Amino acid sequence: MKKIIYLFSIMVVFSHLSFAQDDGDDDDLDFIENTVFFSDKSIHAALSPSTSALIGVHGGLLANGDGLLGGSGFIKTAGLFIAARYNNRQILNVDRLSAALGISLQLVKFAHIYVGGGYGEYKYPYNEPTILPDLEIKGAEIEGGAIFKIGPVSIIGGISVLNFEHLDFVGGIGYTF
Repeated sequence: MKKIIYLFSIMVVFSHLSFAQDDGDDDDLDFIENTVFFSDKSIHAALSPSTSALIGVHGGLLANGDGLLGGSGFIKTAGLFIAARYNNRQILNVDRLSAALGISLQLVKFAHIYVGGGYGEYKYPYNEPTILPDLEIKGAEIEGGAIFKIGPVSIIGGISVLNFEHLDFVGGIGYTF
């Protein structure tokens, strides 16, 4: 339960820091919103489980321009993403924790790609009594994939690789506002 609270807290802090709201009184926020990076971005939030973690979130900033292939520059098409996943043995028969941070690029109006890295843990307990220890992998995790926007709805598909030993397929559905 503590890990779920940590993952949720990371997502809330990231969403709050990545998108500034202007209340009309603060000139500092006007500067932040008018910079090239924040000018044409929208917030993306999604539920994103994987093949070994049924609890997952994916979010960040997505560009709203014509895309890299449509002639927009690299900075105007760049965004940020954060992803976190968790599972314990009561849900599936594996313990899984994953957190990744990275960049996203808008290819065309409705398609984005993302790639990033972070930390992950995977532990598979053997059900039968055996002399083999539980399979346990910890370390660097790389995640990449695509985000497709259909109106305000977004669909995610990708892969996640933990220490080049464990492969997870990632999917999800979310909302962009």
